[in-house]
Amino acid sequence: MRRFLLAQSYANFSQQADEAVRDSDSGVNSSTTSRTTTPEQRNYQQQQQQQQQQQLQTKKQHEQNQHQVQPQQQQHHQQQQQQQQQHDIPSIAVTATASVDERAEEEDDLDELFSQHRPNALGSRSSLAKSLIRCGDSRESIYSVYSDAGEAHYGRIPVTGDVQFHLTYDYKNSALLVHVKSCRNLAPVDVKRNRSDPYVKTYLLPDKSRAGKRKTKIKKHTLNPTFDEVLKYNITKPELESRVLWLAVWHNDRLGRNDFLGEVTVPLDYYRFENSSPQWYQLAERVPPEQDMSLMVYKGDLFISLKYVTADMVDTSPAKRKSGGSFRRKDKGKERVSNAGEIHVLVREAQNLTAMRGTAGSNPFCKGYLLPDVNHISKQKTPVLKKTTNPQWHHTLVFPGADIAMLSEHALELTVWDHESLSSNDFLGGVRLNLGSGVFQGLPVEWMDARGEEVEAWQAMMDRPGQWVDAQLPLRASMGGQQVKK
Repeated sequence: MRRFLLAQSYANFSQQADEAVRDSDSGVNSSTTSRTTTPEQRNYQQQQQQQQQQQLQTKKQHEQNQHQVQPQQQQHHQQQQQQQQQHDIPSIAVTATASVDERAEEEDDLDELFSQHRPNALGSRSSLAKSLIRCGDSRESIYSVYSDAGEAHYGRIPVTGDVQFHLTYDYKNSALLVHVKSCRNLAPVDVKRNRSDPYVKTYLLPDKSRAGKRKTKIKKHTLNPTFDEVLKYNITKPELESRVLWLAVWHNDRLGRNDFLGEVTVPLDYYRFENSSPQWYQLAERVPPEQDMSLMVYKGDLFISLKYVTADMVDTSPAKRKSGGSFRRKDKGKERVSNAGEIHVLVREAQNLTAMRGTAGSNPFCKGYLLPDVNHISKQKTPVLKKTTNPQWHHTLVFPGADIAMLSEHALELTVWDHESLSSNDFLGGVRLNLGSGVFQGLPVEWMDARGEEVEAWQAMMDRPGQWVDAQLPLRASMGGQQVKK
């Protein structure tokens, strides 16, 4: 019984203490409750209230501290973000604040995309979508899908004016350098203010890909811009001689498509890089796309070896004499065979010739003349090989009567033909070896027009008598104004 009374008394005490705490929290006066409690209970209640108040004060202080810490943490977090952004600024700035030239180039390519592919847009939406999905967000990848596209707004502005440039070839680094100097009297796109925003763009045809494009900076508000820039192409000399430089002037339109202001095309198979002074070229209207195919002049390569045999080493036997032609000259009114040396030409092979018979290839043979040769008496030729575009002749042509002192004014012409039994032979390509001076005995002639490797091979043969000189020569698509002998 005693234990039961003690337990009940403790329960009543606890309930009263809880009510006192709740009353103190809610602001209720606890005087009524205190009348029924003992002094010990009142002391306990006071202690409980003090502890509760201390806990409340501690909690409030903690909350105040938290409110003070959070702004500091936010400020610290913002500082960290600013520092991170400062570290990331270079990569972001390049994309967000691209230069005027870069933005112009992007717009050029977007113009190319829509101008070339608008007619087929309705029929190729699905394929275009697939291409863009594969490309992702990269503009470079999107442009590569349309790397062969051309710029828009041809013919809207009448073409006027000239462009000044010159070309040099860096033999050490195998590079073509296009020195773009200036333009004059360009057509105004902004007619009211009589001005344009011109720049120059180049390709080495037939390559019209994005990788083959070079551009100058844009010159604002002028019809007579000065560029003084060098556009560089890394390309070997033999490959360069099968290309055509396409140089065009454009007006940059920031709000629309760029306008064509004129173009110049320069075939590089006959270009003389020794003339390094800038030249003025008149700008012309655009060449229609269907005519661009005519600029693809690569006709294959001819592999030969040359040797000049001095007079003391010439085989003068009748059999040897009969096998080759003779180089004749007039001496005191009488025509006689010179006792000078000989030129030996080992025609080894040709590669990548035109297939005149489709899958059956061609029936090629090589023919040679020592120029000048009005009467065709120096003609030499290889056998005909059937059904091939990569013939291997390994045949030696011998041109006797060649005086080494005269070689600087003479030329060796080698042409490749497709043999036809019932009609005229078809021209496949040719080379002409000489010093490229353009003159014979003080008079201008068209057949002294060697270039690049042709001049180098001829000069090396003259410098090293009795030694073979190997040469790989790109075949010309034509032999210039000189009529080719059949």
